[in-house]
Amino acid sequence: MSCTFVRFVCEVTLTGLVLPDFAQLLTLQSSESDVEQRVVLPLLRALGYGDVDWQAQAVIGKVRVDFLVQPTELKATYPPYLLVEAKAPNRQISQSVWQLNNYVRQSGAVFGLLTNGYSFRILYNYDQQIIKILEYNQAELSKNSNFFLALLGKSTCLKLRDALYRSQNQVHLNLLKNISKRVASEEMLQLFKKIQSSSGKQKSTEMRRDTMQQEKHAMIVTVFNNKGGVGKTTTTVNLAAALSKLGKRVLLIDIDAQANLTTGLGIDPLNDVELQGRKDISHLLTETKTLLPSTVYRKRWEDVELDIVPSHIRLSEMESTLIQTVDVDRVLIKKLKNYRKDYDFILIDPPPSFGKVNTISLMASSGVLIPTQLAPYPVRALEYVIGRVLGVGETRDEPLPILGIAVSMYDRRLSVLKQDMHDKIIDMLNKIPGGQQVNIFPETTWIPQLKIVSLTPDKGYPLCHAEFDSDLTAGDKEAAQVAFDCYMKMAKHLVTITQEKD
Repeated sequence: MSCTFVRFVCEVTLTGLVLPDFAQLLTLQSSESDVEQRVVLPLLRALGYGDVDWQAQAVIGKVRVDFLVQPTELKATYPPYLLVEAKAPNRQISQSVWQLNNYVRQSGAVFGLLTNGYSFRILYNYDQQIIKILEYNQAELSKNSNFFLALLGKSTCLKLRDALYRSQNQVHLNLLKNISKRVASEEMLQLFKKIQSSSGKQKSTEMRRDTMQQEKHAMIVTVFNNKGGVGKTTTTVNLAAALSKLGKRVLLIDIDAQANLTTGLGIDPLNDVELQGRKDISHLLTETKTLLPSTVYRKRWEDVELDIVPSHIRLSEMESTLIQTVDVDRVLIKKLKNYRKDYDFILIDPPPSFGKVNTISLMASSGVLIPTQLAPYPVRALEYVIGRVLGVGETRDEPLPILGIAVSMYDRRLSVLKQDMHDKIIDMLNKIPGGQQVNIFPETTWIPQLKIVSLTPDKGYPLCHAEFDSDLTAGDKEAAQVAFDCYMKMAKHLVTITQEKD
């Protein structure tokens, strides 16, 4: 995509195009057809498309999409510019994102628009990776109508296709370059040397930028709670996936002998580690010559890429070995020292206990995230968890901040219990020295108690990959999308608070 096109999208102001007043056209009792007729069609016309520029109920493979938008001026060989999927006003659009993602991938469309008449979510297709650009409610859409119209409008569509056509010419230019070398045309060779020189300067700038980014050391976060069953490992896996989707480089370290994080990401400690002669966390902690790279596995699910140091049950037998090791509390931070520049976040998943590996994890950390459930026993356990973290912090050269309390397995129906447990946490924090500095993550980041959240660890992938699982029902995929949206908000909040601490 050319710089000219990007500048056009960001700066253009369209005049004479007015969005319909959707608030006067719909109620919560309106149907999906009402949204199509009263919202989508007027919106397409406001975007500058004529009735001949779209197809309703267009067939893509074996499915039908509500609206396929492609101006008649373009050749049929181009993929569509925009797909629009409408839902009834009483449906949350977050539950249908996986469906539109699938349609956009199959068609190769540049943009996708999902709406129930009240919410409008725009998706962008980059090399089959579907990215949410923005989401507006009606008021926000009206306020940002110029950008919305510029982004999805017909004139932008035509400019994009023109930019793509010119990029094809660059491919032809490269071909001519190779031809010129064979025919020894000095005039053409000199021209291409200038092009190469210009390209080299650009790459040099990009390399300097990458180097500057790598100079910043990773934030090492231990996801810690001695109370089992509060979603600690599930939080670690999906938070890591969400950070990856935000463009962060993430390393996961499984330091729990149960290896739930390892298996939850599709790595079998026996078949994939032991029988293959590979190293794991037990080797990293106990063998002086074992360095981090020899223990790292790389896993990828579409646009999510994570590095993982796996665990093994043998770690459960090494407590005495670890205790006898000189300066063992700092062994992990020493092993990570030379590789922190390779990551933005390193997330450590320790066991739900107060053993030696927990101390090793906390001593290596830049901060601690405490997951909990809004229920009496988990809330009561928070006091001991926070006390443990503060105690370890006192033995370190640098403070050990608690980044916050993240709520998981949240039953949205129990509003009275929610308020009661929330108040108990606040009261408990006020009584602990230093507890007043600990915050509960915003309610928008609380992970709902859904069956799909507990189901995916057995499948070996993060929640965001559920949309590609053909064994799941549409309802399961919708639930996975709802839950992962909360993890995305948790990841954004974590990035914000860690930047503030830097």
